[in-house]
Amino acid sequence: MWGSGSAGRRTRRLVFGLLVPIGLLVALMVATGSTQASSPPAGTVTVPSTTGQTATDRWTGTIPPGANPTSDCFGGTSVADEHVVTVTVPSGVYSNLTAQFTFSISWTPTTPTSDTADEIITVVGPDGKEVGSSDSSSTTEQVIANDLPSGDYHVLACGFANAAAQSYSGSLAVTTKAREPSVPSADAKGLAFSAAVPADNQRDEAEPLIETDKDGNIYTCGPTGFSNAADYAQVSTDGGKQFHMLGTPPRGQQGVGGGGDCGIAMAVARNGQQHYQYAYTGLGPLTGFVTSTSPNNGHSLTSGGPFGNGVTDKGGGADRQWMTFIDDHTVLLSYNQQAPRNVVVQRSTDGGLTYGPSSAIAAPDPRFPGPMRYDESHRLVFFGWDRSTDDGDSINLSVSKDGGLTWTDCRAAVAPANSAGFVTADSDSQGNIYIAYGEEANYHTYMVSLAAKNVAKCSNPADGEQPTINPGFSAPVQVDRNSVRTTVFPWIAAGGDPGRVAVSFYGTTKDGNPNSGDFKASWDVYVNQSLNALAKTATFSQVKATTHPFHYDSICLNGLGCDLSVPPGDRTLADFFAIEYNRVDGKLSVVFNRTNKKPDEPFGHVATPMVTTQIAGPSNGGRTLSAATPVVRTSSSDATNDALSSYSLLATSFVLPPTKNERSADFTSVSVGPQVDLATGRQVRNGGFTVTMKVANLSSAALQQEMTDTGSQSLLWLLRFTNGYQDAAASARWNPAEGFTFGFNDYTTGQSPCVSGDQSGEKCVLYPGGTQIQGKVDQAAGTIRLSVPRSLLHALGPADANGRPTQVAATAGSRFYDATAFSLGNNASPRQDVQSFLYPLDNAPAMDFLLPGG
Repeated sequence: MWGSGSAGRRTRRLVFGLLVPIGLLVALMVATGSTQASSPPAGTVTVPSTTGQTATDRWTGTIPPGANPTSDCFGGTSVADEHVVTVTVPSGVYSNLTAQFTFSISWTPTTPTSDTADEIITVVGPDGKEVGSSDSSSTTEQVIANDLPSGDYHVLACGFANAAAQSYSGSLAVTTKAREPSVPSADAKGLAFSAAVPADNQRDEAEPLIETDKDGNIYTCGPTGFSNAADYAQVSTDGGKQFHMLGTPPRGQQGVGGGGDCGIAMAVARNGQQHYQYAYTGLGPLTGFVTSTSPNNGHSLTSGGPFGNGVTDKGGGADRQWMTFIDDHTVLLSYNQQAPRNVVVQRSTDGGLTYGPSSAIAAPDPRFPGPMRYDESHRLVFFGWDRSTDDGDSINLSVSKDGGLTWTDCRAAVAPANSAGFVTADSDSQGNIYIAYGEEANYHTYMVSLAAKNVAKCSNPADGEQPTINPGFSAPVQVDRNSVRTTVFPWIAAGGDPGRVAVSFYGTTKDGNPNSGDFKASWDVYVNQSLNALAKTATFSQVKATTHPFHYDSICLNGLGCDLSVPPGDRTLADFFAIEYNRVDGKLSVVFNRTNKKPDEPFGHVATPMVTTQIAGPSNGGRTLSAATPVVRTSSSDATNDALSSYSLLATSFVLPPTKNERSADFTSVSVGPQVDLATGRQVRNGGFTVTMKVANLSSAALQQEMTDTGSQSLLWLLRFTNGYQDAAASARWNPAEGFTFGFNDYTTGQSPCVSGDQSGEKCVLYPGGTQIQGKVDQAAGTIRLSVPRSLLHALGPADANGRPTQVAATAGSRFYDATAFSLGNNASPRQDVQSFLYPLDNAPAMDFLLPGG
């Protein structure tokens, strides 16, 4: 959904935040003859002063013929029927209770083809800002909001595709309830996570996905936009400490095409090479998929060619695909077909290289279907999804008992408003199924569970009807706890003992609508774990998986509607991130995007995939993990023989790459201490820090060999770390003509696809090192030392009025985050100020560190 899924198509999402003076809006629509009044033209509603009461206003009207492909009644060309309702809020009402406002329109199509009477509702508040807009495929559309202020609300009804005048009924229902207290969290029992390592320190990868195979290898993948025709992926063979890029370096594409959405899956049985087959699909511009497969952990990627293998034979338009293996070679591919809207499932029998054309309908008219999962013990394929309904958003489950050939579905819950992200599902070792979902009424995250014995009751044919039968799902349990008030993008991971699940989400203590461009907040990644998720009174602990805020202000969920808002909502985090349970080491790993957005910036920058891994606390597998090393420390040790050139190769047929270890790039350790004047050897008073990188071999022969093996014109070793709000890097560079030089740079990006210079089309991170710093290399000892002065360093200080940390000058004890050493080759130039895609070789485990005292 990043590069194509919510661009250039109908979004079927609530659209918030369009800021237009209401007088101008009405004057414009009246002047162009584009509105007509409802019957009656206006009404009033007073918010009740006691809980459990409902006040209503009702009207009827006729929606004029017309079309509006923007899914919003204020599109400049749409015609609409208008009703004005005056809301009165008695003084002090919202201090003790909360009120839910439900604006609705409903109609009966006059022709059998619903697309000739497909309507939209848009609500504009007294301040000229859109409260919301809804456009699904139902014959009822709703906009739901909470605690609206007094004033006149303009309810507009128009057609997405309206062949003839369509009569409708409209209503506003305002229902009060007691204001929810914070839900307390359970004891986390030591659950803790590492500092976050960039799975890729340079490339833009929104919507990062994470999966593990049965050997414990961790794969991440994300799209960079179909206009760049690239999905990038990485694999970690050491439990998430280091990642190797997949695809031919230095760029590392998995296929010729893709970039819209990235799907990956690993086999559940070993192949002939005794590995678990890896399969990839990349979405093009809503036209089909590029595919690749690998028999050896991504070393050899065989591509089936661009856009030809995912055949969309059930209708037009393909969006957000997911994949799962059901044996060693059979892969199921699901995608969200756009016309007519269905989840279509296709099958590959050659490890994910070719698919179809036979297919099955797995879910009718979904909004955001989540990833497919395979329960080996019961040979069951399943996924969660949602669909708009008259009473909210139906959270559903689809299952297949015959390997994806036929599907049934059932209802799991009803959310009060559209889900705030994909509906995700997972199962434990006994086949119990868990679903996590968010909702956009109050932006909370919920979980429901279904005992394995009841899964067979999920038996409604997936034939186009809305599932209504609940086969025995538990009542929804609120996942977010304590002071967290707003959450988006929930994802669930089970995979271990019964009743043990973990749910990740982006959360903030700020209450409000994150879609709005004027939402001000500080965001963290949370992991909430339940050890009794099958109990009627299931509990959740709550921990921050990030050691510092990773994002500020708006996180917009509205697709194209994000751009329509004034100010626009920020969609640089795209539509999801993911958590995964590793059955080999018993740890949870989370991949999320960090876009280096500063407070009050309208948008983030390059979406860097960051991975944080569980280091302590309860495992989903039942045991308790003990932390081996603290997050805050002064050094990281790194395994040798893991600085691999030619790790992966993309070809149209199986070719084994000439992988080898590059000793001049092979870190053995990285440490941080007080700043030292490297010319005199004396400690700098009130200084910054000195980083010492040790590598296996820095001899001239080893350096020249690395240059030859990687096709590089210069080499680069750097320490990347979060320096206040944004990432910075201290670096050492080498080329044969100049030898070693040293530099520092604040956050620097390159234009699309990845070129130094103009940053208007940001698509990668660069490390030009334009500020000269002291450095010293001992080639015989294999050490690189960089002296970073305090004047270049920043820290996070006291919170501002919106709960966001301020940026202040660093002082002794200031904390720096996610510090990771990287070794890279520069194929573009001998000069470090000229870069393109860098050739990744090695990285040391990430750590946080404190600025040493003076």
